[in-house]
Amino acid sequence: MKSFVKNMSVVLLIVAALLIVGGVVMLALLVPGASSTFYKLCLAAISVLCVLMGVGLLFCIYLGRDTDPNFFLYDPKTSRNIPESELDFERINSRMSYFMTTLSTSLERLWADNALDTKPEKFGVNEVYKPLAAYKMIYDLAEIDRPEGWRLFLTASRSTVTALTDALLMNGEEAMAQTLMKAYDSATGSDDYEWLSDFLKGNKPYISRRMTAYVRKNLEWFY
Repeated sequence: MKSFVKNMSVVLLIVAALLIVGGVVMLALLVPGASSTFYKLCLAAISVLCVLMGVGLLFCIYLGRDTDPNFFLYDPKTSRNIPESELDFERINSRMSYFMTTLSTSLERLWADNALDTKPEKFGVNEVYKPLAAYKMIYDLAEIDRPEGWRLFLTASRSTVTALTDALLMNGEEAMAQTLMKAYDSATGSDDYEWLSDFLKGNKPYISRRMTAYVRKNLEWFY
């Protein structure tokens, strides 16, 4: 729907420009050369009408500009969405930090309560937020990089880890999902996190790229 609106805006912008330019050209070139006063008045009226229609279309485009808040693009300071070209991982990560607070009161509760599987209403149409939430959970473990963080993963219930890997699979992360489940199953205790730590810290750039690509690909679903 948003793509259709944007395409229509471009078409209307072109039409408005043609009307304005055509009206001005007609007024400047055709009206002075008209053979009679009657034709001059008719051409002048048509020229002015074209310009007014063009200006009216521009005003309609302005009124219909993209003001619907997008979760990742909306800037409360300007009450407008920022251009898509300005959307980067830093902004996405910041917005997802806020989103995670709607799922649980703390990082510890997020893992303990299996928020990915118990709050489906939080994830939007077609659960579009769920893969991002899963990425964010493992990204934050690597970002924090503390023993208590890694233990959250290793001591989580199997249903929590399964919900996490299922969410990653929604975005085609078969290899990562399998690796995380293997790390969970093979851990000999809550302190056996060295391999998991190395894996996720080494994949931080990959996770950030995947999050950014996912948001850009599904941007229309975050309105």
